[in-house]
Amino acid sequence: MQFSVRASVEQFTLAHPFREGLLQISVATPAVEAPDAAVPVLYVLDGDILFGMAAEIGRAVSTVEGFPAHYVVGIGYDAAFADFMRLRTADLAPPIGAEALDDLGAFGTAIGGENSGGADAFLAFLIETLRPAIAARYPHTVGSASILFGHSLGGLFAANVLLTRPDSFASFIISSPSLWWDGFSIFQRLPAFKERLAALPQQPRVFVDVGAKEQDVPTSVPDGMGLTLDEAQAQVRTARMVDGAKDFADALREAGVMNLRHVAFAEDDHVSAAPAAILHGMRFALGRVG
Repeated sequence: MQFSVRASVEQFTLAHPFREGLLQISVATPAVEAPDAAVPVLYVLDGDILFGMAAEIGRAVSTVEGFPAHYVVGIGYDAAFADFMRLRTADLAPPIGAEALDDLGAFGTAIGGENSGGADAFLAFLIETLRPAIAARYPHTVGSASILFGHSLGGLFAANVLLTRPDSFASFIISSPSLWWDGFSIFQRLPAFKERLAALPQQPRVFVDVGAKEQDVPTSVPDGMGLTLDEAQAQVRTARMVDGAKDFADALREAGVMNLRHVAFAEDDHVSAAPAAILHGMRFALGRVG
């Protein structure tokens, strides 16, 4: 059996859809022999942090567990961390009301909340620009299942795409979603989603996860966050990450989503939930578990 000790990665750039600059696109090709057509593609938001993790997990499980061959595509910025935090907010977050932004205080400033609102345009880029670029470079992906993975604000983005364009991806891995954004206003989109879902000839598969320790009140703040401990603790209490993820999964079931799995990873927090979400989310998305 052919075996590689690391993922095979290729990179290229594409123009950002609504501001100056480039997006760095990273592609991990299948770790095992792939069929001639319709090879699935996992699209990973926040590629600067999560692409390498997803690529290596994909390599390992394809080689050892017999996962179907699949491509992993990361979308990133190749930027310093502080800049990355603000850029992702601009691209992944829907618009936020002035009162909700003010309620975020220093945290909202740290992540560039005032520049949010580009989520719809970023989705258009994924569908209309990135996906054709991947098809042109990797013809084996044409006609394949597309899987969207997003964590944190990326999870919010994935949740928003599910509710507004449920036909755009075959599967959604919605990891530790920041549903608290704009005062949990994303829940207001559920009635229209129910109608969109009912009209689909085939429903997407939906995986919603969270770290079960994400509502634990922090006892320290990482350097560079620009927050006091009191501010960080208040944000955790307001975010209701664990409760919110369960409420969202329950609401999706109520709306009629049939292929749904909700998991709270018992020993994980907001950071450590991400690799678990990639592994178990891909198992679900690729039909390895029900």
